[in-house]
Order: sequence, then structure tokens, then C-alpha cells
Amino acid sequence: MMTTPAQSVYRQVLGADFNLLAVELQRFHSMAGRALLTGKFSVQGPDNHAGRLVSALFTLPKAASEAPFKFELDANARQETWRRHFPGRSMVSRMHAGPGMLVERFGPISFYFRLKTSDGQLSMLLQSVTVLGVPSPRFLMPKVSARESGADGRLHFSVSAHLPVVGLLAEYRGYLELSPGSDPIGSDPGCAAGLPTP
Repeated sequence: MMTTPAQSVYRQVLGADFNLLAVELQRFHSMAGRALLTGKFSVQGPDNHAGRLVSALFTLPKAASEAPFKFELDANARQETWRRHFPGRSMVSRMHAGPGMLVERFGPISFYFRLKTSDGQLSMLLQSVTVLGVPSPRFLMPKVSARESGADGRLHFSVSAHLPVVGLLAEYRGYLELSPGSDPIGSDPGCAAGLPTP
């Protein structure tokens, strides 16, 4: 069952800039409780053995075109758990608000992202990585870019991940369908909106 917390994780990090996002992004990043969303995605995978090994380690999606995609969310004001179900592979991460950044954890590895809004879109810019709390050297840091946009009741996403020496790990894009309903966005910057479970 969905609820409406005062401050979602993304709203905590973005502050007033949260209100600059497209309506679809505001709806998605204000969700709380548990929800299942569906959509489609396409992905280009690594072209070498090392890349495929690392990609499998992080359970990144395999190469596909217009494949079905399921997304499970379990969110509250402290933490969000994202379960992305790709064909034959699932990827789980947990997110929380850090000082001015979004922290995403994959097991013992934490990624620290700065969030930026532009023309209603959201970009995630990787700033640092830690393994068991130990900072990764800059020359070993992966290059990760992620962007979200909203249109026609859908959240559109585009993600790419490259690793030094190894090269491309995954490059995927697609969309999630958001449930129809009345406009959930309030004029109060502190107002967070819930979205019913599909």
C-alpha cells in the first residue's frame, strides 16, 4: 500500500529543485511503500570477456531490444530499495540521502551521486565510490551516467556504465509506465505525493 511521506529520499537531496522536475519524475520519486511498475528496455552489453564478467557480477542487464521490464520499489523517508527485473537477471540496490548527495549501495560498494535538474530532467553525476567504506582511487572509478525524463505518463531512463581498462559494462534505456490518476503534485515544496500500487 502506498503512503505519502513528508520527504522522500530524492526530495531530501534535491530540496527546492525537486519542483523543477517533470510531473512524471515528481510522481515517481515521491512514491512510498511498495509498488510494482512495468515497462520496456533495450540494452547494449560489453564486447569483451572481462566486461561480461564484471557485468554479471553487478547483475547488469544482458543485451536485449524492446524487452519487458519489471521494477519493484520499497521506499520510505530513510531508504529506497530498487529491484530491477530484467530477462534472466535481477539487479538490487538501496538508496539513501547523504550530505548533499544520493548514496546508492550494491552490497559492499557505495556510489555517491550529485543530482542535477535541467529542463525537467534529472541527471545523476557520480562523484565517488567506496568499497566497505574505503574510498576507491580515482583512476579505478567507473564512469556512470544516468538520466531520467518524463512524458505521456511514463518515466524514461537512460543509463551507461564504463570501467577503466575494461570498457563498456552496459548501456541501457527504456521506460516505466506510471499509474493514471489525478495530478499528485502540490504547490507546497514540502508536499510529497504518493502513487497507488499498479
